[in-house]
Amino acid sequence: MPILDRRVTKLLLCFVTLTLLAAGCGSTESEPSSAAAPTAATGLLPVPTTAALSPEPAVVEAATPIPETSEASTVLEPVPTPTSLSCLSTRQRVAQLLLPLATQPELIGAQVFAQDGELGGIGLLGQPDDQLAADLTALQESSFVPLLVASDEEGGSVQRLATLLGPIPSAAETAQSKTPDETRNQWIEYGSRVRALGIDVVFGPVLDVGSGPGIESRSFSDDPQVVASFGRAAAEGLLEADIMPVFKHFPGHGRATADSHLELPTTPALADLRGSDLVPYVELLADPVLGQQAAVMIGHLAVPGLSNGLPTSMSPATINGLLRDELGFGGLVFTDAMNMGAIVNTYGLLDATEQAIVAGADIAILGSLADVTPMLDYLVMRAQEDANLASTIDNRAARVLAAKGQEGLCLGAQ
Repeated sequence: MPILDRRVTKLLLCFVTLTLLAAGCGSTESEPSSAAAPTAATGLLPVPTTAALSPEPAVVEAATPIPETSEASTVLEPVPTPTSLSCLSTRQRVAQLLLPLATQPELIGAQVFAQDGELGGIGLLGQPDDQLAADLTALQESSFVPLLVASDEEGGSVQRLATLLGPIPSAAETAQSKTPDETRNQWIEYGSRVRALGIDVVFGPVLDVGSGPGIESRSFSDDPQVVASFGRAAAEGLLEADIMPVFKHFPGHGRATADSHLELPTTPALADLRGSDLVPYVELLADPVLGQQAAVMIGHLAVPGLSNGLPTSMSPATINGLLRDELGFGGLVFTDAMNMGAIVNTYGLLDATEQAIVAGADIAILGSLADVTPMLDYLVMRAQEDANLASTIDNRAARVLAAKGQEGLCLGAQ
């Protein structure tokens, strides 16, 4: 297909998506085993086509700028080895950092992005039917770079595959009715069926301590030790099923003042979180298996003494500081969905996503496929303007490819 036709097709897809889709994360929510193997074959991919390496299109103007208090990093990060990214254009590298949400009918349209390497992954919305495995196979086969495929599977009110695979209990019900061993076995069995569909990332388990707004029965308990015990069991079961679990919502949404789908909540101060909300993360990320093979999702939270008024998903002190430096976490970091009220009520989506990447996030979850092209345009432009950001993008893209088992992606293109 000529590249002009493809861009026209993408624009049409974006228009249709915007008119049909209202995306969130988790309960209405949209929220990676050392990297579970990608659904597609992991053999060497061909040299990029001319279309895939084409000049970058014009950039869409960003909305509300981030305030100067955003603690933007000025440290130039190390550039990955050339062989890990050398066959990818800047645009294709940026694409590895974005994971849009889509309903099952939109997976066909997602192939337009995937075939040019402009899609790093996809997150499922809605309630898919029994054609999902075939649709995901077709998407992977069309993709220039193997995709991460993610789904919210907590149980209870947050379970995308409930219609297809049958319901499982909420976290609260699980902690009241099952043992940790039974919970682990449940997630081995359920995770195996999820993996058979072509899904390799589950956004869960929830490690939030407490049942505040937007969390409710999604939390195992208001006791951090109970949360840690059942969170470990669920994550170990998912890993046994070759699924990457994603702990959420760091550093802790359970006692926050509001639902982050609607507005930016405030949590207790960092000193208070250390004695409760952070306990499950400290315990589980210290585990030599979970600390390497699980991922972490950053919530959109204002934490006194930590995020300086910013959402934690945009805060270098939260991601690069508390999570990376203090807790020593080296795995993938996702943001919560960037279209949630906690972000878009105050910040422009483009600027906020750039800030999240600078702050330490590897993958930003986007509300829809309609967000992909403007985000690619914007971040490519910013990388051309800012060598530090370009190096950061390369660092993040290399980590994502490693999580997919694709460190040798470009070896055949040398």
